[in-house]
Amino acid sequence: MFLWLLLIFSISAIPSVPAVKFPVSPDKIAHFFIYFVLCMLSKRAFYNQEKWLWLREHSLLAALLFTVAYGALDEVHQIYVPGRSADLYDALADALGASLFGGWAWYSARSRARA
Repeated sequence: MFLWLLLIFSISAIPSVPAVKFPVSPDKIAHFFIYFVLCMLSKRAFYNQEKWLWLREHSLLAALLFTVAYGALDEVHQIYVPGRSADLYDALADALGASLFGGWAWYSARSRARA
């Protein structure tokens, strides 16, 4: 998980990234995918730790909150990178990626519990 966080931070620290115009921006798709994976890695990390019982029992909620917060902080970080700026739509794509993983994980867990 920490390597993924470092990768996200490193990419967002790159000054000015060229913009490409498409109906759905490849940038938003990348944000969605990156934060989907971050939420998945966070849930796994929170679930597999043994120090905080609450975090283990609520690993999906904690992963969602952590991922959305990290996405928002990443947008704030980009304010200070030359040629970059914060973008509300990037933060929304981040939250949507995390939420899709959250919904999928929740549905999978409920399906397994019924079987």
